[in-house]
Amino acid sequence: MYDIGVVNYVILAVLLCAAGVIVFLGLRDNLRRIAPGRAPFADIHSVADAIGRINWPSFFKRGLLLSRLFKRPASGIAHALLFFGALFEIFGHGLYGLSFIGVPVYSGRFGFIVMELGREIAGLAMLLGILFMLVRRAVPPERLTVGKARRGFIAMEILLLAILLAGFVAEGVRLAQPGAASAGEFLGSAIAGGFDQLSLALGGRSYLVMWWFHGLLGLAFIVLITRTPMSHMLLGPINSALANRRDGVSVPPIDFEADEPVLGAQKLSDLPFKSRLDFDACLWCGRCHEVCPAAQTGKPLSPKKIMLTCAEFQAEGREDDTSIVDALGVEALFSCTSCGACVEECPVSNNPAEVILHFRRQLVMGRSEMPEVMATANRNLESRCHPFVGTSANRDDWRRGLDVPFFEPGKTEYLLWIGCSVAFEERAQRIARALMQVLNAAGVSWGILEETRCSGDPAKVMGNELLFVELAQGNIEEFNEAKVTKVITMCPHSFNSFSRYYPELGGKWETIPHSVLIDRLIREGRLNLRRDAMQKITFHDPCYLARHNGIEHEPRSVVAAVGELVEMPRHGKDSFCCGGGGGSYWSREGGTARISDVRVTEALGTGANRIATSCPICLLMLSASAGKQTEEPKVFDLAELVAEAISDASPRSPITIQ
Repeated sequence: MYDIGVVNYVILAVLLCAAGVIVFLGLRDNLRRIAPGRAPFADIHSVADAIGRINWPSFFKRGLLLSRLFKRPASGIAHALLFFGALFEIFGHGLYGLSFIGVPVYSGRFGFIVMELGREIAGLAMLLGILFMLVRRAVPPERLTVGKARRGFIAMEILLLAILLAGFVAEGVRLAQPGAASAGEFLGSAIAGGFDQLSLALGGRSYLVMWWFHGLLGLAFIVLITRTPMSHMLLGPINSALANRRDGVSVPPIDFEADEPVLGAQKLSDLPFKSRLDFDACLWCGRCHEVCPAAQTGKPLSPKKIMLTCAEFQAEGREDDTSIVDALGVEALFSCTSCGACVEECPVSNNPAEVILHFRRQLVMGRSEMPEVMATANRNLESRCHPFVGTSANRDDWRRGLDVPFFEPGKTEYLLWIGCSVAFEERAQRIARALMQVLNAAGVSWGILEETRCSGDPAKVMGNELLFVELAQGNIEEFNEAKVTKVITMCPHSFNSFSRYYPELGGKWETIPHSVLIDRLIREGRLNLRRDAMQKITFHDPCYLARHNGIEHEPRSVVAAVGELVEMPRHGKDSFCCGGGGGSYWSREGGTARISDVRVTEALGTGANRIATSCPICLLMLSASAGKQTEEPKVFDLAELVAEAISDASPRSPITIQ
């Protein structure tokens, strides 16, 4: 007979437990190496506290269901075949042990569907998955080799292939023995024909030998997991469990009241634990490189190179080596637009953008290093509370000739935040005028502050956290004095700062982007619009709305209310940046192409008559690029399109946009 016997099964179970202990110790050593001299979870005081810290949706969707892998369908399917096939095989092997206590797991329909046919299909799925991986390693896409390819994967993939082949051979030897039969194990039955003579010569030992060979190969794979790149199978889900609950980039505040405040990251040991875990979890797969607007337009930055350089420093024990900043490259660090595409794309929830911003803080506040144009904008922020150097516009130019109400505490419902780009850039001023018309037409109670200033976002993303805190505290104080409870923003960067960072400094009010408010007004029937079905409009998602804050549906609903929505290939959370974020609006853009030029070409390629957006920075960047291709105005803010479509039946008379 082909029964391996309870003794062999128990011995294997003991060895599996030992392998599990080795994996646990290896994982513990990894975590200790990431945070030497300090317990990474020392601030967790109870099981309930630990459970509360976990980002469960991220853990299940990205860590267990591999959701982000499917953005590359072939790779996603291959990983799924391997992962879920392995889970099913482990489940089946575990059930086999029940046969030793009299449970007939191989009998009846369950035995046929699960133990025979199901496990056979699972094994074939794993085989297909690993063959895809090996072929891809032999003929890799550029993203796998840019910077450098990670060593160790091929050897482990060959070992996994050997485990699978050994398993099918062991199955064939078992089914070749007298009295053995299986209706569901079709591949094993086919293999069995070649082992008839061998099985007769060796008797039952042939199956036992192959069974142990298969089992020992599996044990070797398990033992090597934490010592090879296969550690991502464990670190990936853990990293996803520790991911930010909010989309995008969330750089923690600096305690400037401390005796020696840490001004960003001068070395790896200055980074938060999650960032350092990112380096170990990183696969060097290059997906971040493929979606990075800077990398794809010839800039010095590659998020993959940032991560692999940090990973190599960490692996070499150079946590306190201050040369890391220069190894990464100052120019590369300041090429980041903080768009968050790398964050959205990473299958194991890494956040390269946060790492970059930590190092920027050190460059700006610790070393006083900044690109020339950015530095000029930064100085203007310090002296004039806005970064638009050389502008000919005054703070109140946008409302000249208009009856604009001021915010009255206790009477006005919404504060309309003007911000800096709308006030000081002539093209962006039209957004405020159009939105004013929309709000009046809908009968919204709104008003502005007497003085316009910046939210501080440019300072924060450039790396000047101290200046951001000063600007934010001034705004918070003024908002609190005016008893502001609801704020409308036209700039997603202001929305992001108000809703993400201001609460940490004591600013607590409801903030709503103007695109979301307009959509709400349309759905409530407070705006009557003339829809032009012949007008094709494509919508450019601002990074700080879609990727950083998950706002995708509302702007599209507004577009659909005034014309026909035509999507670009890259849209929603997969949108391509305009090139103006991260302080890059105030930079001399190098590389092989301007990011905004690439985006406008993609937008016009849809055949749309107009390009809509809902961010003044995007509007300015895209308008400049569109002007190179056509003299006809092509780029508009949603507020402009809605103001143009307001019918005479709306509650208030429209105001002429000047």
